[in-house]
Amino acid sequence: MIVAVASGKGGTGKTSVAVNMALSVGNVQLLDCDVEEPNAHLLLNPKMYKTEPVYILVPHINEELCSHCGECARFCQYNALFASSEKILFFPELCHSCGGCTLACPKQAI
Repeated sequence: MIVAVASGKGGTGKTSVAVNMALSVGNVQLLDCDVEEPNAHLLLNPKMYKTEPVYILVPHINEELCSHCGECARFCQYNALFASSEKILFFPELCHSCGGCTLACPKQAI
């Protein structure tokens, strides 16, 4: 049997429902596919048999090509980029690695 707990507003208890269902059934696989905050493991205390490093692409600004037009910062819905007339500031903790800034840059400086 395959059961999916999906959709709905954040904070409504989807993870709690999924974890409780998994615990009540027993020998199951629980896949927490939340893109932003997969946190079912916090409630399960699982045994980790294998770990692998995960790499996330983040923007790198080529200052030589950048005209500081600010299109990248205007595009970024997460405010991970701030454009001044002299420099682009990048805040990696806010970046969601969507790649939109790269597409928005008219100078291909990202």
